[in-house]
Amino acid sequence: MNILVIDDQPERAVVLERALTDIGHQVVVRPPGRNSLHQLVLSFSPDVVIVDAQSPDRDMLEDVALASDRTPRPIIFFAEDDDSDVIRRSIEAGVSAYVVDGLKPERVNTIIKVAISRFNAHQSLRGELEKTRSELADRKLIERAKGLLMQHRQCTEAEAFGAMRSMAMKKKVRLAEVAQDVLSLFET
Repeated sequence: MNILVIDDQPERAVVLERALTDIGHQVVVRPPGRNSLHQLVLSFSPDVVIVDAQSPDRDMLEDVALASDRTPRPIIFFAEDDDSDVIRRSIEAGVSAYVVDGLKPERVNTIIKVAISRFNAHQSLRGELEKTRSELADRKLIERAKGLLMQHRQCTEAEAFGAMRSMAMKKKVRLAEVAQDVLSLFET
């Protein structure tokens, strides 16, 4: 697994890098601040990102949120700040695991596995949410188009729906695309 480690203390980064390479991971270590997390993820394409920081500040959390949105990866924070508000904001920004108990090399592999599992579960939920939103938008579109067809053709709801479905099958497109065409035709 390719792992990007961001740490501002070189001696601590060496310990983490050694622990990770000992268990077979490829590791790239970078200090924070020179490049955004998003740029580093684009450059190195890691499977996991580990950030070791005393306390994540607002800029770091904004950087994590941007990276999580544009290049989603499991992100693990090792931090010394156990403030519940900081932890909450970190998780909201996209951190998969926030570890306060300090960096212990023997625990790193287990923490990585947990972070990956949590990240995958979150991505799955995110995908389901997007699918549901898209389906709801399609339904609204279809209902509006059906209403316009009923009004302009003086037909029943079943007849309007049947006409749109028939057109979708003939064109080999989704029903929502036909609905959009109907709306474009009648609303202009």
